[in-house]
Amino acid sequence: EGYEEGFESGREKGIQVGIQLGIEQGIQQGIEQGIEQGIQKGIEEGAEQAKIETAKKMILDKLPLDQIEKWTSLPLEKIQELEQEIKQQ
Repeated sequence: EGYEEGFESGREKGIQVGIQLGIEQGIQQGIEQGIEQGIQKGIEEGAEQAKIETAKKMILDKLPLDQIEKWTSLPLEKIQELEQEIKQQ
C-alpha cells in the first residue's frame, strides 16, 4: 500500500513537472517564433519603403511610369498614387 501511494504521488508530481516544462518550452518557442516573424516583417516593410522612396525620386526626375514600374516592381496604381501625392505637395 505504501508503495502504491508513493508511486501515485510520484506520478502526479512527474505529470505536473512535465506540464510545467511543456508550458515553459511552448512559451519560449512562441517568443522565438514571434521575434523571427517580427524581423521578417520589418525587413519586408523596409524593402517596400525603399521601393517607394526610389519611385518618388524617379517621378520627380520625370521618368515614364512604365519604367518606374519595371525597376521598382511596384504596381502601376501605387506609382500613380505616389505621383498624385507629389503633385499635391
